[in-house]
Amino acid sequence: MRRHISLRIAAPALLALALSSLPAGAFEYRQVGGWAVSCNNAYVCTISLNPQAAQDEDAALAAIQWHRTANPSAPLTLSLPSPPGFFQRGDDDGQFTISVDGEEAFAVGVDDLIRDEAVGTFGVNNPDALPQLFAKMAHGQSATIAYSGDLGAFSTTIALDGLLDSARFVDDLQGRKDRTDALADKGDIAPPEDIRVWSINSYAQLPESILRNLSDAESACYTDEAHLDQADAFAFATGASTIMLLPCGPSGAYNQPYQLYVGKDQEFRRAEFPNVSEAGITVLDTVYNVNFDLENRKLSSVYLGRGLGDCGLAHYWSLDAKATGNPLVLTHERAKSACDGSDVGAAKWPVTWRSDIGGDANEADTTADK
Repeated sequence: MRRHISLRIAAPALLALALSSLPAGAFEYRQVGGWAVSCNNAYVCTISLNPQAAQDEDAALAAIQWHRTANPSAPLTLSLPSPPGFFQRGDDDGQFTISVDGEEAFAVGVDDLIRDEAVGTFGVNNPDALPQLFAKMAHGQSATIAYSGDLGAFSTTIALDGLLDSARFVDDLQGRKDRTDALADKGDIAPPEDIRVWSINSYAQLPESILRNLSDAESACYTDEAHLDQADAFAFATGASTIMLLPCGPSGAYNQPYQLYVGKDQEFRRAEFPNVSEAGITVLDTVYNVNFDLENRKLSSVYLGRGLGDCGLAHYWSLDAKATGNPLVLTHERAKSACDGSDVGAAKWPVTWRSDIGGDANEADTTADK
């Protein structure tokens, strides 16, 4: 018999602690040398320089970021920080240059960049030049990002230690290891045509059968478009159907609610999450903090009792590619009711239920133990 889990939500805690207790898989965050790597449920990955990796006092241009989705045809893109005062005053004659170990490796004028005033960055989309620049930086010791124009001249030198290993981490997570489209160590393996997972960050990506519920201000799961963009919503084509994991309203301190939609083309319906209760097999309308494991075709959720991640309830499902309806198959659950500071992370909580045909729960949580 499964015990009833009673949890009291604590006051807001550090988000980083909450995220660190989620099962590993889709949402990943790693510190590698002077760089930070983050990937979302659609396996869109960003490699960001940590500000402390700047080697001089003027770090205004240090916060560069590399981005790549998991789609085999996706280009590598770069974000550059704006120089002081740019978005207030403008600078039509401005130009960025990036030098690696003392040699200029890339130059671009601001007129050729995509401006994002909301976050104060410039987007660089140059499929031919950026892979070459990344390779030079990944194998270099230091790089200098410089800006010159009517605003003046600014430059910052950054350390490149950890960039190559960050690229290897992204390649491994996105399944590019030993492939011809790898960032770091290219191999001879040809990439697949499509990986069938994508982010959902705007209303325009939703079929009307879903949008009328999500965008209705009177709906219990009303989610404005800005929050949809922030909530790590995603879709995955399982085979016979497509699933969409979408936020159900705003998040709490460390628990973001999600609902599941299943369908094909433009016809989708809300589906439930298989669950086990004291009464037996049942379903849940909503789960929290979902996490998608693309390689193993698994989905998990963790409801956190508090931000430390030492108590809560976790569900684990596999995806049945042949299912024409709801493809989720519950494999096991973990729970811990005592918020006592021990056993931080859902993978360390006791298994409270597992399917007889679901295999060993500890083996199924291999990625969660990373």
